[in-house]
Amino acid sequence: MTSIISFTLKDIGFFVLWGLIAIILYYIIIILKNLHSTLKDVNKIIKKNQKNVDKILNEAPGITKSVNSISKELADTFPKFRGTVTNISETTESVTETINENNTINKQLASIFHTISMVKKLADKFLHGEKNNQTEQKEKNNQNEKSNN
Repeated sequence: MTSIISFTLKDIGFFVLWGLIAIILYYIIIILKNLHSTLKDVNKIIKKNQKNVDKILNEAPGITKSVNSISKELADTFPKFRGTVTNISETTESVTETINENNTINKQLASIFHTISMVKKLADKFLHGEKNNQTEQKEKNNQNEKSNN
């Protein structure tokens, strides 16, 4: 008796497909097991901190009211603030334009002040130099008088 076992491509395809389904089911079971242990841990943490959780939940409506009132105030204040910012921006542009227009005047004034500063330094040098010469002459005369005496 000879028995022949034959497999068609369809049979092999089903075999591979069922194998893949088994592997996917295995991974899904592992994921669900991990999720279950994680949920247990989260549940323990919540039970351990139940007082804090209750406190937070009791304070949440007050926080929500505060946030709502702040939002309303901002909604009222923002358009006014926007006008102020626009005004500041326009003023800054005006000042910038004025400075740019007066730039030649500013350069001329800087040049004048620089010239005055140089003249002052020159005058100070000349006057102080003359005073130093006079002081040295007096000291020499005093020394000569002392040596003559």
